[in-house]
Amino acid sequence: MGAKVYDLSKLGIPSFPNSGPAQPPFYIRSPGRSNFDVSFFKNFNITESKKIQFRTGLFNVFNQAYPTVINVTSTNLTGSDIFLALDTVCNRRLNVPNGNGSNVSNPCDPTGGFRYTDGRAGDRSDTVNNFGKIVNKHGRRIVEFALKFTF
Repeated sequence: MGAKVYDLSKLGIPSFPNSGPAQPPFYIRSPGRSNFDVSFFKNFNITESKKIQFRTGLFNVFNQAYPTVINVTSTNLTGSDIFLALDTVCNRRLNVPNGNGSNVSNPCDPTGGFRYTDGRAGDRSDTVNNFGKIVNKHGRRIVEFALKFTF
């Protein structure tokens, strides 16, 4: 876990007043997955008509872990196995008169642009360091043994 599968430098925040190209969420692809299963059989003859077969099955023999839940549509991305939250911070704030003789405190000026959040390392609001990281993996190696008696 902790490996990055998406590169944040390939994403950009559009400048004011542009909206940037639209990408449907199904274009985001998760990392590839390969699964190797192996089975071994050994026959033992007891008599001419009676036999025992010992079987071993190894599923996911190389123990490849992979993310299975990729949530790109919800605003609450905590259920996703890959951190996909793109949090931004306004670069410029202004004091703007509200028409009543006072100011509205610190609204964002979109012409100043935005940047991705870069909080403390390990913080969930740290987009720069966390975007694209695998936060949860699934999958395990399964070994099965069996005996088959034929008569």
